[in-house]
Amino acid sequence: MSNPGHITRWYRGAGYAAIWPACYALGVLVLCAHLLEDAFPSPMVIVYVLVCAHSCYLFDRVKLSDSRQDPADAIALPDRASLFAQRSRSIRSVVFIEAIAATVLGYLIFPLLALIPIAALGVVHLYAGRGATPGDPRLKDLPGLKAFIIASGLLSLSIAILWSADHQMLSDLHLGDALGLAGVWLVVSGDAALCDVDDIQADSIYRTQSMAVLLGARSAWRIALALISAGAALMAFGHPELVWLGVALVLSTILTMRNTNHRDFVDARLLALVLFFVYAAELL
Repeated sequence: MSNPGHITRWYRGAGYAAIWPACYALGVLVLCAHLLEDAFPSPMVIVYVLVCAHSCYLFDRVKLSDSRQDPADAIALPDRASLFAQRSRSIRSVVFIEAIAATVLGYLIFPLLALIPIAALGVVHLYAGRGATPGDPRLKDLPGLKAFIIASGLLSLSIAILWSADHQMLSDLHLGDALGLAGVWLVVSGDAALCDVDDIQADSIYRTQSMAVLLGARSAWRIALALISAGAALMAFGHPELVWLGVALVLSTILTMRNTNHRDFVDARLLALVLFFVYAAELL
C-alpha cells in the first residue's frame, strides 16, 4: 500500500526538478497537433520538446551564475531555492547538455529546429535572467504581461514544430483551427496567471507586476478561470470533440480555488487531460 506522504514528496520533487512544466509544454504540443489534425508527435519530437522545455525551466531557476539568482524565488519556494543553490553548478551542466541534445535532435527532425533551443534559452535570459530589482524591471516584471509571455512562448514552440512537418499548415489554416489555437493560448495564459497566485507575496516585494499582484489573489484566480473557460469554448467551437476536455479544464480549475500550490497541479494536469479526453477517446 502506497504511503501518501511518499507520493506527496515525489509529486513535489517532480515539480522542483521541472518535470511537470516540461510535461505541460508537451501537452500544449499534443493539443495543437490535434487541433490542426496532425499526427500524434513522434518519439523523437516528444523527446525534443521535453528536453528543450526542461532545459529552459531549469535555466530560469539557476540563471547564468549564482550572483544572478532571484531573491523572490527564495521567498516563494525556499526549499526549492535552497536545493538549487546547493547544486547550481551541476544543474547548469545539465542545462548545457540538454541544450546540445535538443539542438542535435532539432536538426535531425528539421534543420531550422536546431536554432530553437539556443534561441529559447536566450529568451529566458532576457525574460528572467537576473534577480528581481525594484526600479529595474525585467520582461516578466512588466504589468500584467507575465502570463501572456509564457503562453506565447509555448504556443510558438508548438507551431514551429508542427510547421516543420507541414509547411502549408499556416496557409491552409481554417477558422475553426485558428480559433482553437487562440483557445490554447488563452488556456495557457490562464494557467500561468493561476500559477502566479502562488508567488504573490514574493512578487509584490520585488515589484513583479503579475495579475495577482496588480489585482489581488482572488481577482487573479477569477480572471484565470475566465481565460481558461474562454479558451475551452474557442477550442470546442471548431472541434466539438474537445467539449469534454474543456469541461475538465474548467472543473479542475475550480477545484484549485482554495489551493496553496497551484503550480504543480496546473503543470501536471494538461498533458494527462489531453491524453485522456482526446487520444483515449479515439481508441474507444
